[in-house]
Amino acid sequence: MSQDENPRPYFINPVCCNGCGACVSMEPELFGWDESGEKAAALLDAAPENAVRQAMAYCPHDCIEIEGEE
Repeated sequence: MSQDENPRPYFINPVCCNGCGACVSMEPELFGWDESGEKAAALLDAAPENAVRQAMAYCPHDCIEIEGEE
């Protein structure tokens, strides 16, 4: 299985998210807005690792995390 096909649990740390929308713009099938519409939120429980890592690379505050990694 390639990294593209490896679904991994991911989440956004709401404390550091400033709502810039980079992740929502890059991967709209993985990220949306929370109920208040001010911060990004993960839409799925798990997603292809490559897609999550791409969004992580563009998050200015490093708020996107893959479960089990530090």
